[in-house]
Amino acid sequence: MIFPIIFLLITTIIFISKKTRKAVYLVNHASFKAKKSQQVTREKSISMIKLLGPNLSDETVKLLKKMILTSGIGDATYAPEAYLSMPLNFSLDNARSEAEVAIFTTVKAVLANTGVKAENIGVLVVNCSIFNPVPSLTSMIVNKFKLKEDVKTFSLSGMGCSAGLAAIALAHDLLQVYKDTYAMIVSTEILTQAMYFGNEPNKQPINCLFRVGGSAILLSNKPSDRRMSKYQFLHSVRTNTSNSNSSYKCIHLDEDSLGLRGVTLTRDLIVEAKTAIKANLTTLGYVILPLSDKIMFCLDYIMDRVRLSKKGSDPRVPNFGRVVDHFVSHVGGKFVIDALERTVKLDVEPARMTLHRFGNTSSSSVWYGLAYTEAKGKVKKGDRVWHIAFGSGFKCNSVIWRALKNVDPDVDNPWNEDIHLYPTQEDFQAYPLAFE
Repeated sequence: MIFPIIFLLITTIIFISKKTRKAVYLVNHASFKAKKSQQVTREKSISMIKLLGPNLSDETVKLLKKMILTSGIGDATYAPEAYLSMPLNFSLDNARSEAEVAIFTTVKAVLANTGVKAENIGVLVVNCSIFNPVPSLTSMIVNKFKLKEDVKTFSLSGMGCSAGLAAIALAHDLLQVYKDTYAMIVSTEILTQAMYFGNEPNKQPINCLFRVGGSAILLSNKPSDRRMSKYQFLHSVRTNTSNSNSSYKCIHLDEDSLGLRGVTLTRDLIVEAKTAIKANLTTLGYVILPLSDKIMFCLDYIMDRVRLSKKGSDPRVPNFGRVVDHFVSHVGGKFVIDALERTVKLDVEPARMTLHRFGNTSSSSVWYGLAYTEAKGKVKKGDRVWHIAFGSGFKCNSVIWRALKNVDPDVDNPWNEDIHLYPTQEDFQAYPLAFE
């Protein structure tokens, strides 16, 4: 009896909260597209890493080749300028410069596309995991755009690829408190000082998958902004499994035996990711599924408790295709996207194409995925968009949006020049381990 009671309680709370919370609108968003001179092919990225890490062993180089060639990344992603210049310079100034270009470009684009003045922004949230200078990235934005003195600023660090949607949820909650204002969210990862120069295999993925990127998103709680906004915020679900030691340690920044710093991915990552994602999907199901599906989901849950005692059993995943029109996930890597597709049974084209064209841009990748969907002209009024991202902790976050109009691509949509080339059907498993 206890489970149906909990279900009814959750449903009641959701119903009451819907009636009392302020509407929050996604006015617009913009994602960074680096200079043509920063583009790297897969062959060039392998040569670049070998140059940056002259002490890499033959075994490490072979592993890097395999990772890059089968990762799902294409031949037009963008590397930091510090990786491409001679002499090599991974200084703090170069890292700060990388941050300034990505952040300033996207914030300017959002302000220009919406006509909103910087001094009208009441909340500023910036997330960047590894690079956290003093003064902070939020202070850098306040100084550049001359935001007002009482702007509420928040810097999220060390939260990995899921942090962008956590920042959205935080901004939404703050807009429930502060009246008639805007929230600017900036999601990025700065790579200039993130390269790993050693030979530990489980620290190599960050060298292979991650590329330059960043996004700025403008939210509003002003009823008058509904007409010009693209989406309305509907729901947010955040899952954090850091109370488990294996979950907490499955992605962590540390040093190898030689004192070289890098991000380690442990063997527990896949299991912990699966646990966090399925927990997030379960909670999301309570929130967005229609009543008939919720009842069936509850019955499935009870039956799953019995089935899980049998070897090889897995909990069922709700049919989200009935309530979601567009699924936009964090890109991770090809194997991550493959696993997610098998789990949710939804179209993952935006994630696959984003990985191919822009690589893993960390927390901002979900915005490149949404820009892809918009560039394809797929988002129609009333459509529901599901954003999901996951990363260190382990954490999994979901946000549901509803389109307020047929969404056309902006003039600075990062896909505009290449959208006719996608989707691509490239077979990444077919690549050899060495270039001819």
